[in-house]
Amino acid sequence: MTAYFSRLVTRRPVGSQTHSPNRHQTRRLGGPVRLLLGVAGLALLAGCASEPETRPCPRAVVLKDASRQVKFNGAGRDLTDVLFEAQIQTGALSCEYDENVLDIDLPVTVTASRGPANSDRLANIRYFVAIAQTNETVLARESFDITIPFPGNRTRVAGQEGIGQVITLPAGQDGGDYRIYVGLELTHDELDYNRANY
Repeated sequence: MTAYFSRLVTRRPVGSQTHSPNRHQTRRLGGPVRLLLGVAGLALLAGCASEPETRPCPRAVVLKDASRQVKFNGAGRDLTDVLFEAQIQTGALSCEYDENVLDIDLPVTVTASRGPANSDRLANIRYFVAIAQTNETVLARESFDITIPFPGNRTRVAGQEGIGQVITLPAGQDGGDYRIYVGLELTHDELDYNRANY
């Protein structure tokens, strides 16, 4: 079984202020990253051409403990020590079958709010996307970095990412046998902070 990850990135301000389409910045990152999932003993067979196109998509899940990040400047935990707060959400996942190959598109939005300690007007955030079986066995995981700037007087900005995933399915499996997990990459302290405060 193999899977590929790729993404399309868009930045946009969010909040009460309006913005015009020419403020959107879109860029394509390099070629897809190939992840060999190493599931031993599974033969990769082409799906039957007569198989109906009603086969299910995987379900996308944002992990609750990893859906939010509060990044502090150093060891301080006061409001004045906050560099940024970030949240991650997913949109509606879509998928398409080509015999035994499943092509998945997953919109991801990372929203950052600038904190009082943020002097460089940037939020450097890392998040992950993982493919797992329904028994929660993780088969592949890829991390992505996103830098969100706070231009002008904006204090809340979103980075929109379109994550493409291509999975070669073993015989007898479909998208319903998989989950797509999404979350922000947190330190142990940040995870403990989330569990204590949210």
